Amino acid sequence: MPRPASGKAGFHGKCAGGFLALDVALEYPDKFRAVIAVGAAQRGGPATLDTFYHPNVTNDYRRTNSMYFCAPYSPEKYRRAVTWGAMQSPGPITKGDLYYYFREHDLTGKTDKFDTVRCPVYLLTGDYNPTSSVEDTAALAAQIKGAKFNALPGMSHSGMAENSAVFKKFFNTDYSTKSPDNRASNTYADN
Repeated sequence: MPRPASGKAGFHGKCAGGFLALDVALEYPDKFRAVIAVGAAQRGGPATLDTFYHPNVTNDYRRTNSMYFCAPYSPEKYRRAVTWGAMQSPGPITKGDLYYYFREHDLTGKTDKFDTVRCPVYLLTGDYNPTSSVEDTAALAAQIKGAKFNALPGMSHSGMAENSAVFKKFFNTDYSTKSPDNRASNTYADN
């Protein structure tokens, strides 16, 4: 992959990584050319974190839970691959990721501090995402001046992994191209 003309890479994350992308854009706007947050929201909802780190919780529970996050119309082999990946995460790591997602990440009162000229913010959310709904992400996009939002019909929480052919249709923004106002051009596919 060629190095970006700006010398800065883009930051792309989903789930907790999507929340982290927003935190990075807020705290370090000059470090990345742009951030892309998939399935992000202002903050995570309520959750019982101890459920994922208990001696009686097995990887079968993680698999079942992960299957719930998959869109039922995604290809079966990729849905199973996503759930297999979720089973590989040790309990303490899962709990740590979820602690950040549901407790530490909170943009309440901070959304006006984003500088989308220095670091453009792109928000994508599938319509089958049980943790961050399209409405949650659209509300966040409305609060961040200059943020770009795109709903992803047919996509889920792990859409990029479980149905990459469909995801690619929405993920075709060229971040190396700058518009006259110095923002990355928005070349999202039409819905």
